[in-house]
Amino acid sequence: MGGEQPPEAIFEAVLHVANTTSDQLVVLATHALYSSLSEKSHPQIEFITTEEFIEMDEPPLLAVRRKKNSSMAAGMRLLKEKELDAFISTGSTGALVATAMHHLETLPGVERPALLVTMPTANGEVVVLDVGANVMPKPHQLVSYARLGSLFRTYYHGLEKPSIGLLNIGTEEQKGTKEMKETYSLLQEAFQNRFLGNAEGRAVFQGKVDILVTDGFTGNVFLKTSEGISSFLVDYLEKHFEVPEIVSHLNQRFNYSEHPGAMLCGLDALVVKCHGYSDQQALINGIHGAADLARKGIIQKIRKSL
Repeated sequence: MGGEQPPEAIFEAVLHVANTTSDQLVVLATHALYSSLSEKSHPQIEFITTEEFIEMDEPPLLAVRRKKNSSMAAGMRLLKEKELDAFISTGSTGALVATAMHHLETLPGVERPALLVTMPTANGEVVVLDVGANVMPKPHQLVSYARLGSLFRTYYHGLEKPSIGLLNIGTEEQKGTKEMKETYSLLQEAFQNRFLGNAEGRAVFQGKVDILVTDGFTGNVFLKTSEGISSFLVDYLEKHFEVPEIVSHLNQRFNYSEHPGAMLCGLDALVVKCHGYSDQQALINGIHGAADLARKGIIQKIRKSL
């Protein structure tokens, strides 16, 4: 509920996953929607009905306060009570973060969670955080994001000492705002030679850093611009050149639909955010990605290290 795609289309992705894995899936929907979907029952899908849902264009904090029985709030309560291993949403990012902060604990030393995504580069992958949860973080919060990203890369990707870069408008130490300069000093102090300094956007895709730290505003623009450019290039090649194998390879590597959603990192529970406009393939991969994170116990491992 609450995404830009019709909920019926989202349910088709859930149904596809139920037909291809043994995972138990829980669908949170309004009573009216349940009535229209109940005929498509599946033994691995459980429906939990709610009175209301938060719409994409509602002011997040107001919606969270007013709609205490929304599908998003119901999901967070189930997650808190350990009835779910992961919660996935295509709804409002602001409402998701606010609801999560209201119902769930943060990990030790984390004040606010960050949205973490994995993006392809010329040299493997880069983890980027924050891409939209906290648009104006303080410098010390950005340092905690770097720590979270480092632990994620160690436990999920097997990197012992991942390198860290700070997204900025230039590589020089004195570039950027006052907050960026302070963050630079704090990262240097905390990570020493693992902190490679400021990173420009173009250097990120050359694979020069393992973790890219940024505020949620800049990170969200960076992510969506990157997705837009990759989508444009793939579409352009497909339209103007007879290179199906190349287009197929680029699609698998760079199409956002082929990658899991963003993990709301820093919470003591697993919350995954998919784009509001996610198509069926993006949702399928988001569900599989969340299940993989749950099986590998990423939250528990990060908590133990912190």
